[in-house]
Amino acid sequence: MFHTLMIVLYGAVAAIALGITLLEGWVNHDRWTVHRVGGLIACILWPLPLAFFILHGSISRLATRLS
Repeated sequence: MFHTLMIVLYGAVAAIALGITLLEGWVNHDRWTVHRVGGLIACILWPLPLAFFILHGSISRLATRLS
């Protein structure tokens, strides 16, 4: 259940960041430049380190309790 919640939260944060970036480009009438595409990719990837550390902490805590 915890992992499902983390995945949903990750998806929500990534979707919000992606939506804001898309709207910002649309309002400014920007073309699809390398920087804009890179920003969209970064919106999807930036929460990965946070999710990794949270999952690592929960797994190590569980392993400590089981041993």
